[in-house]
Amino acid sequence: MRESIFDQPIQLTPEQFKFYEDNGYLVVENALSHSECDKALEVLEYHAKKSGNKNYAAVMNLDRPEEWRHVYGQNDHWIHRYVRQMLVKHPVLVTVLETLHQKKPGEVVLMQTMVLYKKAGSDYAGQAWNPHQDGCYHGAPFGTTLSANIAFTDHDRENGCLFMFPGSHKEGRFFEAVETSSYREKPGQKPGHDVSASLPEKYKSRVVDLNLKKGSLFIFHGGVAHGSHPNVSDRDRTTFSAPYKIVGAPFSTGHGISKRMEIPVR
Repeated sequence: MRESIFDQPIQLTPEQFKFYEDNGYLVVENALSHSECDKALEVLEYHAKKSGNKNYAAVMNLDRPEEWRHVYGQNDHWIHRYVRQMLVKHPVLVTVLETLHQKKPGEVVLMQTMVLYKKAGSDYAGQAWNPHQDGCYHGAPFGTTLSANIAFTDHDRENGCLFMFPGSHKEGRFFEAVETSSYREKPGQKPGHDVSASLPEKYKSRVVDLNLKKGSLFIFHGGVAHGSHPNVSDRDRTTFSAPYKIVGAPFSTGHGISKRMEIPVR
């Protein structure tokens, strides 16, 4: 098990490359140690209490102090530095992204970040995402974005893991989607621009649950369709999620606290 983020960053095997190319996603176990995950959970719990997030709704761009001036003062910028340095720039995460994109260090950049608490018993525990593609939000050319996610707890169907449609990224286009609110939607509503109606049956028949161990990094192509189950357990399913792209690729900036930017990670 990896003891520290300063350990030698991982090297992907030919088998991992092939799995990603075939399926559109990749899981790297033990990317973070359990102690790193526990620290992240501690920091995110602090933020929920500090910001009055009693419902444990999703949180956008906690790495940006300018977005959280209404909550944090000058002496509290440590929390933004923590997210930026220990999560966004985690050396294993960045190395895997650059490797999958076959890019040199510095040629992959961040666009935005999100924390999904999916806390057991909370108003958002039942948050279950429609089948969707992350790339339809980014507005970047097909194949230039990857979504990176860190599992701070074990993920399984009972506590709301993701489900994937392997190979759906090979369509070379984004499916037609029914647009729905995908941030701070009302409890009980399903977020995610729904591609169920336009997703070919050959992919629906291949759907798999993405069961993950605490500390796993999971990366997926911006075009692979995926969704998630509700958390009906007594266990949290807390995740850090962030889209990255190839530097210079055009993208949609969005607006408000969900605004996307081109942010270096090296």
